[in-house]
Amino acid sequence: MSDRKESELADRLAEVGRRVGLAMSDALDRIRPAITAVAEVAGRPEVRSVVERAEKLLRHRPCLCFCARVHPDDAGICEPFDAVITRPYSSDLFGEVDVPLCAPCAAARAARDFTG
Repeated sequence: MSDRKESELADRLAEVGRRVGLAMSDALDRIRPAITAVAEVAGRPEVRSVVERAEKLLRHRPCLCFCARVHPDDAGICEPFDAVITRPYSSDLFGEVDVPLCAPCAAARAARDFTG
């Protein structure tokens, strides 16, 4: 390649790079107000509270005790989204499965098993 062709290629590449940079800069300038608005809303205490609650719920496993059937005398003790242990359960359909339980349901089941 001659020096002239190499120079033209370098000039073209530089121009393409400049245009791409300008296009990206223009696009960012157009969406910057929207990004700022979203960041402001996300920083509000009430929005942070909802997000934190959702994160907490997603971290926890549901209690699958079937309270009304397993410990009907202890209605209302379940912590539905806070399973802390599992207990084996034998099912005709699935065989032996581990059922997640919250602490109050596990205690109620243990008390029921202990008393017969």
